[in-house]
Amino acid sequence: MMLRPRRVCLALAILTAGAERGSAQTADSTAGKSVLAGAYTAAQARAGETVFTRVCAQCRVPVQFNDANFERAWVGRTARDLFELIRTQMPQDNPGGLRRDEYAAVLAYIFQLNGYPAGDSALATGDAALRRVRIERRPGSPPRPR
Repeated sequence: MMLRPRRVCLALAILTAGAERGSAQTADSTAGKSVLAGAYTAAQARAGETVFTRVCAQCRVPVQFNDANFERAWVGRTARDLFELIRTQMPQDNPGGLRRDEYAAVLAYIFQLNGYPAGDSALATGDAALRRVRIERRPGSPPRPR
């Protein structure tokens, strides 16, 4: 499948935006839950896969969001950081056009693609709650270069 340069650039922007912004966190974002502790439910990730297939797959493939580049870009950041990037840039033809729960479901799907475990509570849709969910390195994955 051949991706257009603009689409590849947007996918790369998602993967590298975290690295460009650094890993500074606010005090609000350092307390809370880790994606390693199950920050979404399996049902939410399934719903996210459905949204991804219906909306995102026109321009994206799941493999764009689940490799070492994801961890390098997003470890040390919060779920809100990634949520906002996705919400403000996708879908490509209508950024912000989905409901917040649909964006949260897509984010849950991306977490699942990256091997983060599901938990008992759904990923929240509010900014304050998303700031409390930390994206961390999975055990066994290579350390983030400095």
